[in-house]
Amino acid sequence: MNNIYISVVLPAYNTPADILRRAINSVLNQTYPYFELIIVDDGSEPSLDPIIKEYHDNRIVFIRHKKNKGAGAAHNIGIKAAKHDWVAFICHDDEWLSEKLEKQAAVIPNLSNDYGLIYTSEIIIGEIDKNAFNYLVRPVDKISEEFFLTGFWAFIFTSSIIVKKDCFFAVGFYDESGVLIDWDLYYRLSKKYKFYFINEKLVIYYYTSLGITHYDSNYSNPKVGNNNILFYKKWKQDIFKYKTAKKSWSIRWNAIAKWYLQKSQKKEAFKAYWEAIKLNPFWRGNYIDLIKYFILRKQP
Repeated sequence: MNNIYISVVLPAYNTPADILRRAINSVLNQTYPYFELIIVDDGSEPSLDPIIKEYHDNRIVFIRHKKNKGAGAAHNIGIKAAKHDWVAFICHDDEWLSEKLEKQAAVIPNLSNDYGLIYTSEIIIGEIDKNAFNYLVRPVDKISEEFFLTGFWAFIFTSSIIVKKDCFFAVGFYDESGVLIDWDLYYRLSKKYKFYFINEKLVIYYYTSLGITHYDSNYSNPKVGNNNILFYKKWKQDIFKYKTAKKSWSIRWNAIAKWYLQKSQKKEAFKAYWEAIKLNPFWRGNYIDLIKYFILRKQP
């Protein structure tokens, strides 16, 4: 049987040397050797080039943006540079277990052409409610377009996936506008392809300020790729087709309203509450909070 070669894309930005080495080493130490590792330095200051030069492995390809372009652009340049038919991703602050690629490559020959993505479970390290992440990891047959419109995108981690390269040409690459890039991509893929789930923890996900999903993320670029509101605006018409999605987003907009209130942005809070009500007019929690909003509005 011919070996299946995989392109691994590692976007990085201002990554501490020890953290970046951890991610790189976890790829180079894979039991499955048939890959290239494309490291994209998205305008780090200083350049990550000295760290990359520590490695003498001809499987490494290094690409550097002179200026920070954002997560979407960094992922896309890596995909476009990929030489192989399947593309894997590892976040700069995550880590792979040694058999990760081997176990994913093993299932590829048995998949029909309508499968476009393979993902695994993960080990979560950091101050986070692990149950909130893990209880939604489920076999692919239960994942649908509606699933990705309800707000459960985070439960397929970027560092766990490999995607057939042709899929990007079929549904589009990562959105570079700042929209939630993973969530957005998964939704588009789900319209055309099936996902295959390997129920093994093959990735270590570190919930830290280095990651774009963290509330205190040090990514200040507006194109970082973690904007919930941009995703909602992009797919609003689709969200309104599904009752479950509307309820989920009503709760999310309620939370956004509270966030605006904490920042004393009362007009934005009112707009958020109104959006929550339009999504789920029968949930009394929105009305109770809106009444509280009017009380707060009268306060200086």
